[in-house]
Amino acid sequence: MKPMTPKTIEQALKLQSGAVLKRAIGEAMIAEDGDRINGRFALAEAGSMEASVAAFMDVASHVTGPQPIGNGGELVVATREAMASIPGVIDTLRENPGMLSASASRQRMELTGDALTIATDAAGSIQARNSLEKMLAHQLAASHRLAMLFANLSGDMLQRYQFQSGNHVLSVEASRLANAAARMMAAFQDGFIALDRVRRGGRQTVKVVHQHVAVGPGGQAVVTGSLKGGGHKTGGRRSNGK
Repeated sequence: MKPMTPKTIEQALKLQSGAVLKRAIGEAMIAEDGDRINGRFALAEAGSMEASVAAFMDVASHVTGPQPIGNGGELVVATREAMASIPGVIDTLRENPGMLSASASRQRMELTGDALTIATDAAGSIQARNSLEKMLAHQLAASHRLAMLFANLSGDMLQRYQFQSGNHVLSVEASRLANAAARMMAAFQDGFIALDRVRRGGRQTVKVVHQHVAVGPGGQAVVTGSLKGGGHKTGGRRSNGK
């Protein structure tokens, strides 16, 4: 991995991962092999790579004027205030760099393919705390991308079918693609629920319902209940009883 000047977000992310790997190699050369010359050379190369990434990631290096906030508040300039309130991705590689973690990071990003940008953004949005949460974020991004691609292709097929109503193959293909999109959306939602369960430690919330039965004249029972936890009370209900 030689130092380079990234030209896209994807290249910058891969270069950043490569810098972590190069730094781990340099530190291993010095600590384990006693090779200080090549080890320091690798560390210097890693520093150059990190500098290139930092320069590319700096918003000021790409714009000539102030940047307004777009629809949905997507653009966030990395000021000190923003970084204090929105820390972004909690990168375990910087907390505990190592050959295994560095190699795993590079493989995770390579496996995302065309979903690399949204996968990294998803990991930042959920503030992934470890490698498993990063993998889940990448799976969510990949399933979302496929769902939207299938849905878009299904819509295209339906538009073509409107002009070629006799070609039923188009409607069948549109239905097949819509089903594939629905399955990917369901997989995305299941993954999101799995993330919530992981964050809660697998704990379940148990609601206890208290009911009071009062038997009045004529053998009529009045059942009233209250629900703990939600703060809502159930209304009274009358039923015949003995």
